Amino acid sequence: MQPAEMSHDEFPHSTATADGIRTIPAARGQRNVYVHLNVPYATKDGRTLHLQIIQPSRDATFADPSEVFAERFGCIVFVQGSAWGEQALGSSIAFWCRFAERGYTIAVVEYRPSSLAVFPAQVRDAKTAVRWLRAHADDYSIDPERMILAGDSSGGHTVLMVHATTGLAAFDDEPDQPLPIAAYLDFYGPSDLSRLNDEPSTMDHTGPDSPEGRLFGGVRLADVPELVEQANPSAWVEPGRPLAPLLMIHGSKDRLIPFAQSVRHFQVLRDAGQPVELIQVRDADHGIWPAIFNEQVADIIDSFIRDHSTR
Repeated sequence: MQPAEMSHDEFPHSTATADGIRTIPAARGQRNVYVHLNVPYATKDGRTLHLQIIQPSRDATFADPSEVFAERFGCIVFVQGSAWGEQALGSSIAFWCRFAERGYTIAVVEYRPSSLAVFPAQVRDAKTAVRWLRAHADDYSIDPERMILAGDSSGGHTVLMVHATTGLAAFDDEPDQPLPIAAYLDFYGPSDLSRLNDEPSTMDHTGPDSPEGRLFGGVRLADVPELVEQANPSAWVEPGRPLAPLLMIHGSKDRLIPFAQSVRHFQVLRDAGQPVELIQVRDADHGIWPAIFNEQVADIIDSFIRDHSTR
């Protein structure tokens, strides 16, 4: 005979006991997350590209198994900064796991490093990743109408380029497919690479061995002005082509990517009548955790996304 099935609340407490046992209540009503590591989404130039996907779930102790992953959430597709080189895909996982508990699926994107594929490969890869996630929305609790693209540093530059070139085939490996992104988040990404040395910085951004030089195949930026201009998201902003809302976040003491980079692009978008917000984080440096990736910023991000993507 099979034992009768019981729900969690119907199942009796254990009667086993001993002197000195402490009893505390189980936490209820909290959200858990499940991390899917190294999920392949594309193969380009002979390299398989992966996503690290953080999927919110209900507490399996108290939820019916069919309901653990039944909810649908907005999806933040995060492009990890790396100076356009090999990415440390786990460096932001802790923050995004905490953020996922607010009710978001998170996908950290691996793109082709510049040593394998020069600009604009990274822009194309981010677009491919968004489309793959939308096609697999049911597998990862994603609401396909609430896709958000985010990135920091070089990943922020990728996000700014995706944002500004939406609908332009030259920056897209799947130009015939829609790109359903409701809003964008940029953390201290560069915009005008030709002017990175206009402000104080801890490195030279113009030589062939700089991250920017390697982005174009190991050249001096002064030798390829047309390529550098193509990699400037401001160059693609037009008043008559509406863009999705963008939130920019940048530290006031960024010693690698000057805050002025965000100010210039912010002004270009504002002048073109595009929806954009810029948050300056006082005293924050470049990519320092948790000076920028903290609860106050998380609240700002959460509010921005809900304002611009909730149906």
